[in-house]
Order: sequence, then structure tokens, then C-alpha cells
Amino acid sequence: MQISIDQSEGLERLVNVAFEPNDIQSKVDAKLVELGKEVRLKGFRQGRVPKNILQQRFGQHARQEVLGQLMQDSIEKAIEDNELEIIAAPEVVKADDTDNGGFEFQAKVELMPQVPAIEYGKLKVEKMVAEVTDKDIDGMIKNLQKQKQDWKESKGKIANKDLVTIEYSAKGKGFSYPEKGTEKMGVLLGESRIPDELKDAIVGLKVKEAGELELTFPKEFNVQELAGKKAKFSFEVTDVRKAKLPNIDEEFVKSFGVESGQEEDFRNDIKKNLDRELTQAVNISFKNQALQALRKAAKDTLLPESMITRESQHMAQQEQQRAKQMGQENAPLREATEFVDAAKDRILNTLIIQDVAKQQDIKTDFAKVREQINEIAQTFEQPQEVIQMYYQNQELMASIEQSVIETQVMEWIESQVEIKEKKMSFDDVMKPTA
Repeated sequence: MQISIDQSEGLERLVNVAFEPNDIQSKVDAKLVELGKEVRLKGFRQGRVPKNILQQRFGQHARQEVLGQLMQDSIEKAIEDNELEIIAAPEVVKADDTDNGGFEFQAKVELMPQVPAIEYGKLKVEKMVAEVTDKDIDGMIKNLQKQKQDWKESKGKIANKDLVTIEYSAKGKGFSYPEKGTEKMGVLLGESRIPDELKDAIVGLKVKEAGELELTFPKEFNVQELAGKKAKFSFEVTDVRKAKLPNIDEEFVKSFGVESGQEEDFRNDIKKNLDRELTQAVNISFKNQALQALRKAAKDTLLPESMITRESQHMAQQEQQRAKQMGQENAPLREATEFVDAAKDRILNTLIIQDVAKQQDIKTDFAKVREQINEIAQTFEQPQEVIQMYYQNQELMASIEQSVIETQVMEWIESQVEIKEKKMSFDDVMKPTA
């Protein structure tokens, strides 16, 4: 057997293998001997079928089976002897019998990309620095009060943040909405998406009072018949309700799972939750900033097209699945080509993290795995059941172990790069990014 490896384009390699006739025939003969012990042919006792008959009846089949095994073994030997790290199963691109009874074939393999050496100490990475203040805790308590607020009927003047119901009609060029009578609309002033002119016209009125004005509705207005149109808008206020926030008393505090009912314990519990959210947000931001800098440093890494294609397709399917989970039953499957750049970034992120873990011999810290599972469980009403569910589910455990490895890698990266601190408020850190 002769094996050689040629370099093709990029990360492709061509494995060339040639077998001499004797390499093949000796194994075919052995295979026929095995078959001879088992086959039953009319006119012959089992195990007594002549060799020439076996060759005539089963020779071609035996040769194909032998060649299949030889090809597999030889590719595995070539990969092992040459220490090739491949990303997918080899693909046989050429196979032929030779004139002298031998056999030769060529298989294409694609190598795992190699991240170039990175000088981590020369990289500058921005990291947000923030803390939870009493003002942030007060703001969260106010939000929790709003979740449990009552709406009390009011006869007074309408103000911002009031919940108002109006009956209206709109007339424009070539249309009337509704065609007959009026339509009702509920508006939470300051939060509902209505034209500013309409909000200004409502503020200061009382129940039973009316107004009329010219309006141009935004294209994203929730009444489709009015979206993007200009109309004379006539309305009457039919109901006004003002929010009444609940007192921060023992009953209110206990409703959020703080058994003591004490405001101080409530505030401590909120601070603990906000600290956890802040830490997560800061770590995610740092990870994104660091990986962006590392991708730039590793921009010359060759990425196989097959890997990019698979990841792009996977990302397209993920987006479709998310849309379905959000209620879009017939969510379209976007073209995989739209995700190529994002796929390249994701692949390079994974390669960098794997490379650091390998180079620094970072192993999963199972104490941190337990810690992360316990932390997740504490956000549920029955933490012990959640913990048990994780330990009994291999897929969930694998995701946590991967998350912990990534965290350990990012901790090492943070210890190596130059950190540029950016002081921010809790609110600014937690603002959703576009």
C-alpha cells in the first residue's frame, strides 16, 4: 500500500492511496474462505463448496467488501500518521481498478482551521464598570409597584400616564374610518404609540369632552386602515383612569417571595438580583468586546467553505424557529447567504475559545458547574426540582459545562489583555442594544 498527501486549495488535502494486487487478493481469498464455511449451495455440502465456485459466485462481492474496508483503514492511517485534524468525513473523489489488478483511489479531506498566535498583552479591551445604587433599587421597586397598580376612575383633568378611552372617527381623502359610527381606542398616555398632536389634544380634557384635529398617522400605527394616512380626527373621551400604586407594606413585600415582609429584606433581595443581572451584562459585553478584538487579531484564519455553509444554514433555521416561538406560524426561512458574515464571526469565536482552552490546558471546573446550576435554579419557585432536572439531562449538563469553559477562557483572556475601564450607570449598562 502506498499513501501520499497533496495540498489542494486552502484547507483541503487530497489523500492518494494505491493497493498492489497481492494486498487485495490475499484478503479476498480470506473473505471467500469465511463465506465458504457458511454458504449453502445446491449440490454441495455446507463447508465443502469448491474455491473456484466461490470465486465465480461471490468473488466480486468479496472484492468490493474488502476494498471498502481497505479504503476506510488506509484513510484513517493517513490521518493518524500525518496528525491531520479534519472537520468532516472524508469524501472519495476518484476510485479505479488498475490494469494489473490493483486498486487506487483519492479522497478529499478538509482540515480544522488553525488560529494564528495572538499577542494577548498587546490587545486593549473595553470593560464597563458599574454598581447598583439605592436609586436603582428605588427604580425597580417603582416598576414592581406598577405591576400591581390599580386603575381608579377619574372625573378630573387628564394628565400624562393616565389610561384613557376615546370614541373616534377619521375622515380623509377617499376614506372614512369606521365607515359608520365610531370606534373605541384605549390609550396609555406617554406609552401608547399615538401621534404627539393627539396626545397633546387629549391632555387637559375631562370625561365627556371632545376634540377634533388634523392628523398624519405614522406608517407603523396599529390601526391598519389609518396607518400612513392623513385625516380629520374627531374624538370624545369616554373613560379616564388614574394609576394608584400600592403601598410598600408587609403584604406587598411578601407577594414577591420575601417571607419576612420587611422592606429592608426586600431591598436586599432586589439588590442581589440586580447585582447578578449587572454582572451578567458586564461579562457579556466584555466577552463581545474581547472576541471582536481577537477576531481582528486572527483575521487571517482560513475558514472552510463547508463549515461556513453549515453554520449559515443553521443560523437561518434558528431565526425561523425563534419567529415561530414568537407566534409567527408561517415564518419564512431566510437565505443562508444572508448569515455568512455572522456565521464567520461565530465560527472564529468558537475556534479562538477552543484554542485558548487547549493551549492553556483549561478543563471544566465542576465546582463552577454546580454553582451555575444552583444560580439558575434559584430563579425558579422549586429550585431543587430544577437542579435535579439539570443533573438528569445530558444535553442541559453539556450546555452548562460549555458555558463554564467559556467563562474560564474569558477569565484567562481578561487576565492577559489590557483593560480599558468605562464607568457607566446601571441603567446604561442594562439598556438593550439595537
